[in-house]
Amino acid sequence: MLMNRGIVISSLVGGAIAILISFIFGGAFFSVIAALLFFLSIVMWKYGYLLFPMFSKATNLVEIRDGYEVPPTRDFIMKKAENGYYATKFLEIRFYESSLDKSKDEKHSMFESFEKAISSLKYVVKISLLVAAVDLGKHIDEIKTKRSSAEAKKAKLSGGKGDESVRLDREIAMWNRLLERITHGERPVEVIAFASTTSFGLTKEEAIARIRRQAKEVSTILSSSMGTDVTELSDTEMLKCFEWDRFFPTTQEELRDETF
Repeated sequence: MLMNRGIVISSLVGGAIAILISFIFGGAFFSVIAALLFFLSIVMWKYGYLLFPMFSKATNLVEIRDGYEVPPTRDFIMKKAENGYYATKFLEIRFYESSLDKSKDEKHSMFESFEKAISSLKYVVKISLLVAAVDLGKHIDEIKTKRSSAEAKKAKLSGGKGDESVRLDREIAMWNRLLERITHGERPVEVIAFASTTSFGLTKEEAIARIRRQAKEVSTILSSSMGTDVTELSDTEMLKCFEWDRFFPTTQEELRDETF
């Protein structure tokens, strides 16, 4: 179940070999062009989700999945009912704090924030957590790499305490706490969190307008009350969460592969 990572790594290695062979046996120009196009095809495979929504919107392309409709904007899923339309949006939730390393008062404050977020919601919201045990083999190095990346991004920011700077501070603190717990013998787990909310309308336009407004309100409430980053998902990321509502990865490697 290492399909995604396998394809990317194999393609990168193949491109490098193609360039090397072109210099050894001649015909370098056309071989380099071929290797470059080969590499770009992999980039499109990996990041095509950024371009496909624009293409589908321009061509008004609608995808049908098991009776559900994915509109050209590819930012929600719709279903026709007898008396109207249902629309569902998915939101990614990124947590940067844990109650495990908090004092009693801090834990109480976190639980209060969670209760506040739940009680502030005006709509039915489903919050899903995928939890998997983590292999410690390379995990520590990965955490240090992610922490260094966040520190480098923060260093590039110009002075001030903008939202991005605050978010990076929370992320760096999260990686530091995680390293501290691991070095003290605590076995970590990997958590992927996402939320979904559904609206109903008598017409497609009504359902679409409601779900977009609803998703923004849910995102604002969850992020402000729980100290998390909440973003609306689209295209392949949205469809992945939709599929996970029914079937999800059965091993930690499968989970890492699908989020690669």
